[in-house]
Amino acid sequence: MQALLMFLVVNGFILVLCSLIAISSYFLKQSGRVLLFINENEAGEADCGMTLFEVLAQKDVYLPAACGGKGTCGRCLVKCRQGGGPLTPMERILLDEASLAGGFRLACQIKVREDLKVELPPELLTAKKFAVRLEKAEFAGEGIRVLQFYILNNQLIEFKSGQYVQVYRQLPHERIVRAYSISSDAKARNNFSLDIQYVAGGLMSTWLHQIEPGTELEISGPYGDMALEDESENSPVILVAGGVGLAPMRSLIAELSGRQSPPPVWLFWGTRHRARFYAEDELIKLTQENSGWFHFFPALSGDLIEEGWTGDRGFIHLSLQKHLPEMPTARAFICGPGPMMKAVTLVLEQKGLSPQRIKADPFDF
Repeated sequence: MQALLMFLVVNGFILVLCSLIAISSYFLKQSGRVLLFINENEAGEADCGMTLFEVLAQKDVYLPAACGGKGTCGRCLVKCRQGGGPLTPMERILLDEASLAGGFRLACQIKVREDLKVELPPELLTAKKFAVRLEKAEFAGEGIRVLQFYILNNQLIEFKSGQYVQVYRQLPHERIVRAYSISSDAKARNNFSLDIQYVAGGLMSTWLHQIEPGTELEISGPYGDMALEDESENSPVILVAGGVGLAPMRSLIAELSGRQSPPPVWLFWGTRHRARFYAEDELIKLTQENSGWFHFFPALSGDLIEEGWTGDRGFIHLSLQKHLPEMPTARAFICGPGPMMKAVTLVLEQKGLSPQRIKADPFDF
């Protein structure tokens, strides 16, 4: 009798527990399907319990996310018009007040539990996934490897100079993603190059420094708005790079140099040591051959005395202060570490540029 009573109590407890789980699932919507709308257009159903970032990837919408959707880079921005639930702590940390007031959210932080209506910039809807093969690799400077990729399956990539792609690497227990600026001429559609800085212990950069030609991998893109929007505009162009932040500048310079009448271009490039100036000869040659429109100002910030160095010493924003005249009509592009970009932006504004004339792309991830 006592055993029967114990059996009934245990089963009763399990029944109550299952009921509570079912009720919780109903209210939290961890199962089932909901409707997703993108830019007012129905995009079909989505599984509850997934993140919006994952759902969009299933529908071939690939958002930028240098952290791979882990909620640390703050790049997978969407404007959420309906659904989405409450803000997460990471969103409150990564998004400024203006973004939050405008209804912006991080797709990786939104759990799908109800019908969702989101808005995305039209250019993000054109980003695609590509299978690529490494064709050529060469070490071009201290800790820098330039990789040339060919796009497979007869696909073509339509990118603008200054944009970037995301590279994927599958590990046994996770898939990692990193963002890298394209360094090659945008006129080439079936190939592109990336300049990769070695980062000790980095899961992606160490791998990209080891892979051999013939290796196939997956990328998505293009992304980023650090591009020359109006080809007819001929106002001066200011390019400021820190370290391997030169990569998108190489692409921009290739486009500008191919024009019949290039605008004046001012390139400021800073790094710690001369061994990291991996395209110095190329840029010096460009300066000598195009002294009328191309101006190059390199600077070293390291403590070492570099033999034969005649350029500036110190951080690159100091070179900007020293050499750049006031030019409020110019367009400026900056790529490098966050602190460097803030210092450069301040100098550019002092030189008369409005914030709307300055585009930036940090690589702190």
